[in-house]
Amino acid sequence: MLHMTEQEYQALLLRRGLRSSSGSPVNKAVPPKKIQPPKSRKPRKYRNNKVYVYEDGFSAAEKMEGHGAVKERFDSVKEYRRCQELRLLERAGRISNLQLQAPLLIASSFTDKDGRKHRAVIYRADFTYEENGREVVEDVKGYSKEKQKYLCTEAFRLKWKMLHQLYPDKEFRLY
Repeated sequence: MLHMTEQEYQALLLRRGLRSSSGSPVNKAVPPKKIQPPKSRKPRKYRNNKVYVYEDGFSAAEKMEGHGAVKERFDSVKEYRRCQELRLLERAGRISNLQLQAPLLIASSFTDKDGRKHRAVIYRADFTYEENGREVVEDVKGYSKEKQKYLCTEAFRLKWKMLHQLYPDKEFRLY
């Protein structure tokens, strides 16, 4: 239990604005609550910006009104630009069957011995397409010039290795 002297209690009330310096209660209206600005989000791991493409063809780094519904969403500007390049290559006939966010199965769903169900492990490739009769699986990653390597998580590296083993007929590329 906390014990205070009368002087300490008065000082506490004064600090909190509940008493005036003369000791009389302060009768003031309840101050309006301060409007807090929205908390800024934690920056993304690799500092990428999403790109939204709308029904009218407009693209922006944030959701906007007046351009219709969002038709496509890309995780980075680099991925958006690569998609534009691949669409041009497809129109020119250099590649075919371009697909975005194509799922590739790594492990099927199963039920363990305790009866718990586990979901399938699926990798979503940024792009898949056919080039010179061979299927290509492509993922867009940032590249660190100082480290001289692509910026990848451990989970991505593991899935990427498993994909190489499971789909030896496909060509895998990082862009």
